[in-house]
Amino acid sequence: MNNPLGIKRFGPITLYVHDAAYEAQRLSKMLGMEITYTSPENPSILGIQAHDVLFILDSSPDCAARAAQYGNHIAEIGLRVKNSKEAVEIAQKKTKQLTYICENTGVGYLKAPHDGELYFKFLEDDHLPYKGLRRCTETAPSAKCPFARIDHIVTNTQKIAPFVEFLRDVFGMERVNEFTIKVENEEFTASLYSEVMGLYGSEHPILFPINEPLLGDDTSQIPAQLREVGRSHVQHVALLSESIIDSISILRERGLAFLEFRNAEHAAHYYQSLPARLGSIPVREAIDKVQALGILVDKCGQGYLLQLFSKRLFNEKSVPFLEIIQRASDVLGCFGDGNFAALAEALEHSMRHDK
Repeated sequence: MNNPLGIKRFGPITLYVHDAAYEAQRLSKMLGMEITYTSPENPSILGIQAHDVLFILDSSPDCAARAAQYGNHIAEIGLRVKNSKEAVEIAQKKTKQLTYICENTGVGYLKAPHDGELYFKFLEDDHLPYKGLRRCTETAPSAKCPFARIDHIVTNTQKIAPFVEFLRDVFGMERVNEFTIKVENEEFTASLYSEVMGLYGSEHPILFPINEPLLGDDTSQIPAQLREVGRSHVQHVALLSESIIDSISILRERGLAFLEFRNAEHAAHYYQSLPARLGSIPVREAIDKVQALGILVDKCGQGYLLQLFSKRLFNEKSVPFLEIIQRASDVLGCFGDGNFAALAEALEHSMRHDK
């Protein structure tokens, strides 16, 4: 497989926030993560971790100023690589986007090609995730955390083509899926165009779905989020679960809120339509438990996937949020796009019965 930068797996995700200490405590409790990194020189940078998922929260002055302008947001996507210096040197030959190496950490940086300030961050396995951070000796990642690693990261942008070309030319990614969604009814319009870029010559698949608004759509979720943030941005991070029923149960108990069906009629119609949508594909999980937790089910090749989206992580903006996903299929290009139409059809059914 083509993997010119020697990417191995997802690395730490850096968020610029107003108050790192507050968010580290809140998110670690809500997500079942541990505060595993601190900075003796800069208490406004902390890291929370569980298994292979690491979030760096940075509220140092420059980052807090960005958070004040754009809201708490994902600023850097970490990628573990074989050699960070070589990754940057190869990237420099393939793009004119800003690249550099941090002399203190050896970590490489590459700017994404859109109007936001999103950076890819290249780290070797022994690199510190951030300048000045030290691992807390008294803590360790929780063995009971309800997710294992990052499955994919979704970005919203006004113009999808430059980002797709960048991921293809620089990262060696392939387009593994694309879909257009347009749903209109009395209550809402939902539309988007999405391309999914994937890299498979790595320890774990690296998957980047990218969304853009459909031409003429100025009211549905994607254009609304772009206006709200004021630039291109990471919409959500999907976390892979081995047992989504257990994961959602744990996270709900911890206080993470998830998107819900409009009403009981809406939910009932969605789950009643599952056999028609899945055909002969069997679902191992108990559907009554899936339905009780509001988990979504979609066909994926000859298998299926289970997913549920959280509500906003921070009060001020609708993004970023989290997705919990469990895959029961070898087709990794599936992302639940079939759920959009099914949810909209179920919504229309419930609206008719509400009248």
